[in-house]
Amino acid sequence: MPINGSKGQGMSSIIQWLQDWTKSQIDGDWEHELGISISMLDNPGWILSADISNYGDILKETKPLGRDNDVDWIDFEIRVIAKTYVYIEIFGDISKLNKILYSFKAIIGELEEIERYGKGILSAQRIKEIIDDAPS
Repeated sequence: MPINGSKGQGMSSIIQWLQDWTKSQIDGDWEHELGISISMLDNPGWILSADISNYGDILKETKPLGRDNDVDWIDFEIRVIAKTYVYIEIFGDISKLNKILYSFKAIIGELEEIERYGKGILSAQRIKEIIDDAPS
């Protein structure tokens, strides 16, 4: 699903994009595994977890980069399980839900672009840049 810029769009458009992307992933198995979820963290904060195994060939496992403080933060992790399942987690403080959603959208857009041209790896550094550039 192509990404049509995210700056200046309202929350309803990011929710619509998320619904459309989720529908495009449903295949009889994906939705019974991790699929996608958004939950609260107890520190407090948000976490988006998604099965992005379709892009496993163009991603490498990462660990969270860490955060400077407990008030204003956002981070991510790519987990690879048994060389088959690839999951992304984007997590941030309680004010970062919008940024988490737009970051996920932009990361998926970047993965689709790499996949379309058949070359490249989405690095941890590039994911960090995408998250830093995502609207709040």
